[in-house]
Amino acid sequence: MFYDRDVSILIVHTFEKRLLRQTLKSIFRAAPQLNFEIIVIDNNPAEGLKGILTTEFPEVRHIPLKSNVGFGAAMNHGIRASSGRYVLVFNPDIVVTPGSLESLMEFMESRPDVGIVGPQLHNPDGTLQHSCYRFPTIKIPAYRRTFLGKTSVGKRSLADYLMLDDDHSQTMDVDSLIGAALFARRKMLEEVGLFDERFFMYYEDNDLCRRFWEHGYRVVYHPESTMTHYHRRASADGSFTQQLFSRFAWIQIHSALKFFWKYRNKPNPRYLQ
Repeated sequence: MFYDRDVSILIVHTFEKRLLRQTLKSIFRAAPQLNFEIIVIDNNPAEGLKGILTTEFPEVRHIPLKSNVGFGAAMNHGIRASSGRYVLVFNPDIVVTPGSLESLMEFMESRPDVGIVGPQLHNPDGTLQHSCYRFPTIKIPAYRRTFLGKTSVGKRSLADYLMLDDDHSQTMDVDSLIGAALFARRKMLEEVGLFDERFFMYYEDNDLCRRFWEHGYRVVYHPESTMTHYHRRASADGSFTQQLFSRFAWIQIHSALKFFWKYRNKPNPRYLQ
């Protein structure tokens, strides 16, 4: 199949209009030396994003949806409408560093067995943001949300899950990458399958990376490409009691249960290669 772009940058918008403007400005300021397109899939057209795009970013394609269908389903709309050899699944709250997109594409071009690569992400204060993980066990959500994460066992389990003891200055194969920035090879993505739309939000990135490994395609963390991520875990805001009444927390719990049920009794496919 002929693709008329190098990279399709796909961004789902729901409530992040201000941050999305910052993200788009950073992309054009970085001026990637690539043939790229940007598509914004709008889960919340009522917020008035179209006017901003028309006025400030006429190069950006806008796909409004009739309702909020969730992250994965919205991203699938963008993937099907795009035309790049590579697909960058991108969050609306990331500042692109000059050369970072070129670095990801160069890495993929020289390694045909890699299906997905992700950059090193930094917090706004410049500190490292952990963006590559081991596949979660069913205990991880409990450790992250309750006092159990403060116990010695909980701390060890979370450190292992977050790969805290790994050298994040080195390129390495990983189980999973955070869905904020996934640079994927389209041919492999179409073979593996797009996002599982049963995950409204959360765990769709774990699921996608796992399916790439099941098909024998590597998932790689590549810190030579760096970006800044203005990330906030809405699902983890507040105390445990407050989280009990948080819609985002319950969406995440629901997605976690789907993920663990889907892969129950299945070994980590990364180690079956």
